[in-house]
Amino acid sequence: MPADSDSTFEEPFADIGARETYLETGHEDAVERVRAAFTDAGFGIPTEFAPSENIREHTGEELPPTRVVGIGNPHAGKIVAEQTSGDAATLFPCNVVVQQVGEETQRVYHVSLPKVLERVDLAPSDPESSEAWQEALDIAGSGVAEAFETLNASEVAAADAPAPADD
Repeated sequence: MPADSDSTFEEPFADIGARETYLETGHEDAVERVRAAFTDAGFGIPTEFAPSENIREHTGEELPPTRVVGIGNPHAGKIVAEQTSGDAATLFPCNVVVQQVGEETQRVYHVSLPKVLERVDLAPSDPESSEAWQEALDIAGSGVAEAFETLNASEVAAADAPAPADD
């Protein structure tokens, strides 16, 4: 995704549950707020890394501060793993990215792992008719929606942040 504050998800991302918002705060504060919002919405944080730091360490090149916060909901994850014969594990955990796009502006974005799995044909053959698959989408989707609502209601939410898309 481009690192400028005018970027928004293009139409092709709408069908994979893309969500984004902007926070007017420092990078570390935004990361803490993302962790808290997703934890409060029922997710665990099994992994986290900073690709910008890794790239700087190995290449000496500077990128805007970027943190990937890996989120997981064990109930949804179990269903997704079962429904994909374990193949979804190659993409676990789901990720929320916090990317600095201005001095005190952070872009927070996420795409729905189950929706991505549908796109790459790792989902059940007919995900629309799979009750279990729809349950996983509902569990994860409602938690993501709740977390983004929390971020958008915070005192650091950018006033002109794009409205989150529906899953």
